[in-house]
Amino acid sequence: MIAGRIVDVYGDPVINARVVVEMRAADDSTKTVGGAVSDDRGEYRIGHVPAGSYVAYALLIQAVVMSPGGPREPPRVYYPANTARAAEAEVIMLENGEERDDIDFVAPSAPAPLSPVIAMRLQQAAAAGAQPITGSSIVRGRVTTPNGLAVAHAHVLLVAPADAVQTRAGLTDAQGGFEFREVAAGKFRVSASKAGFAPVTYQGGPAVISGQLADSRDVEVGTGETRDAVALHLARFGAIAGQVLDERGEPMEGAQIQVLHLRYESGRQRLTPAPAMAQPTDDLGRYRLFGLAPGQYVVAASVSGGRAPDVPGYATSYYPGTANPAAAQFVSIGLAQEVDGIDIALARTRTATIAGQVLTAAGESGNPGSLTLLTSVRSASAVNLSIGARLNADGTFEFPNVPPGQYVIRADRGRSQPWMEGAFGTLPVVVDGTDVKDLVVPTSAGSSVNGRFVFTSRDTSKLPRPSAFELRPLAVDPDLAPQNVATAAIHDDWTFEMSGLNGPRRLQLTHVAPGWALEEILVRGVDVTDRALSFGRREQSLAGVEIRLTDRVTTLTGAVVDGNAHAVAGAALIVFATDRSRWYPMSRYLARTAADDDGAFSVMGLPFGSYYAAALTKVPVAGDDWQDPAFLETLIPRTTSVTVSESETRPVRLTVRD
Repeated sequence: MIAGRIVDVYGDPVINARVVVEMRAADDSTKTVGGAVSDDRGEYRIGHVPAGSYVAYALLIQAVVMSPGGPREPPRVYYPANTARAAEAEVIMLENGEERDDIDFVAPSAPAPLSPVIAMRLQQAAAAGAQPITGSSIVRGRVTTPNGLAVAHAHVLLVAPADAVQTRAGLTDAQGGFEFREVAAGKFRVSASKAGFAPVTYQGGPAVISGQLADSRDVEVGTGETRDAVALHLARFGAIAGQVLDERGEPMEGAQIQVLHLRYESGRQRLTPAPAMAQPTDDLGRYRLFGLAPGQYVVAASVSGGRAPDVPGYATSYYPGTANPAAAQFVSIGLAQEVDGIDIALARTRTATIAGQVLTAAGESGNPGSLTLLTSVRSASAVNLSIGARLNADGTFEFPNVPPGQYVIRADRGRSQPWMEGAFGTLPVVVDGTDVKDLVVPTSAGSSVNGRFVFTSRDTSKLPRPSAFELRPLAVDPDLAPQNVATAAIHDDWTFEMSGLNGPRRLQLTHVAPGWALEEILVRGVDVTDRALSFGRREQSLAGVEIRLTDRVTTLTGAVVDGNAHAVAGAALIVFATDRSRWYPMSRYLARTAADDDGAFSVMGLPFGSYYAAALTKVPVAGDDWQDPAFLETLIPRTTSVTVSESETRPVRLTVRD
């Protein structure tokens, strides 16, 4: 076994560095025998290394740097000289059964992380020979944790949005302080980031600056002015650690770990993967999940990362040791909190094989393109499991080792054009531990829809361009539609078309030009706006559909204030119909926006009717969770009721009720 720690020159852990161990032969040739990735503490472990002579190096994954040449190749640091030269590496002699836990590395300090846009602008400015503009102003401040502790060695960037060449970078000192001198007068954004840290308001999701999340403030400084006390706040990510054991209590090496959280998906609450960083369990069965925002999580372990298990009889197991996600225990993580001892016992269950053949739209056997087994939305399971098939050229398939549950087999050729969905078919299947074979999954070429956009405006001489609109057939039943639905092709003469549609859909404008709103959708003179339409067979195709738009747009406008009548900048606004039947995913009767710096807001294009309007200092859910009917119900006691009419601009004053 070889283990150790990777830190930078300041003693801070280096995260996500890959350590590689190579066996060195007598002729100095090398062969890679193992590797591991450092966690948020900079620690790594490589088990089952046989006796022999080795060299080890750390491969450092660097962020985008301020260099005209663009991103650099990940550098290597060899043990123990911490040099990039392999010839200077020390040979590590390992005896049978010996464990070395002192193979440590010191890496150079990483450069300041930049967004791709800023990095590109700097490269362009450098290529053009542009020189930084200096001045007589000073910007200084401090980066701290929420409880006031200094965040030392954090990257701080000073960026002028209008002139990237003025970008300045620095590190905080031991007290978290930073200072930029000789700054030209102007408006800047000051941001701070550090590996393993995130802004206090982080709700989970993709990183915004080259793998690191930044807290930022806008500042303006005049000539000769000193801008003091720019306060930025970062908190360590949370972490969950534990061990995975088999049914005999022995450590399970190589188990895949996943952390899940409840999210509103496909019209119901489902356990979906949460943003987190993890590696397979080591030779002691240990794991560590890090990069977690505060929240409640379910931890799952499997022997093959969520696909059908390679070992028959093992199902995905949820902490503390159950194959039933409904019986899983949630693990609560607070701000910067670490929770250890979350041990998972892998559960044995009776798995089954699902097998059969896919038929093309012509009724012949053939490869459908992709074939997956998905947890049905009708299932009682809260976990959305997706398993890929062993698929042959003649369309025969097999899903091995499937745990009990209610599933849908989905065959999808995929889109050949944005407006053309490919042949598609689904088949429900229930697994109870007995093999299910000789299934036939038929596919269909689907239905087509074509028609025209019609504008009922007072002045038709000033119409927007077709590209300003987006029409999509949104799935009503996710079990019966592909994941990526079509986007209609809208032509210059305002006709549109799309084809290959299967399953119940709602024709919906998912993007509308400013100043316009959907009035109604007509099929042969019948209003089908917001209605579910059935597709799949050729005779279910629709022609002559009218998408009628109006410039008589409703506007809900006003301001958000606190209890003292002061404007609340950045407050979240959620507006939703009083009619609960309108609370379906991506409904045009639901809207969300944010107040500007003066607390002002505007929501345009709502269909006329009655609504609830709620103002919150923040939305305590991520993504589309705000559309969850259960969440909307909780808002009703603190909402203001409003009614909007056609062409009406309705003012309303909202008070935050958090």
